[in-house]
Amino acid sequence: MVARVNAKGLPHVEAAADPALEVLTIGVREGAPMSLAALVGLPRLRTLTAYPGTLADPREVGWLTGLEFLRLGVDEWRVLLDAGAVPPTLAAAAVETHGAPDPLAVAALTDALLTLRGRPPVRRTVIEG
Repeated sequence: MVARVNAKGLPHVEAAADPALEVLTIGVREGAPMSLAALVGLPRLRTLTAYPGTLADPREVGWLTGLEFLRLGVDEWRVLLDAGAVPPTLAAAAVETHGAPDPLAVAALTDALLTLRGRPPVRRTVIEG
């Protein structure tokens, strides 16, 4: 089961909370950021994508013990990393960027995620001209 919480889809996370839920996308919508508490314990939830600014407390992602893929904004990832709440079950991750984020901050965040998994940092090449 796939669910989308956004302006044209479901109104809130609680409406998506179903034991069959495997993929949840939280997109642009009206209203306050949402809690993920209703998702705790869902046995099949493997993928979560959350548009930047849609989560009330990004640390709640750590409660979702079966996640294999997670896409969050730069600020949400930073909160999750700082809290030590990145789910250990992740097989893949994505950093959602909008506008013109600082590429060095995104690279540092990526390096932090890679380090958690014992992977080498992103290779950087500086071109001056």
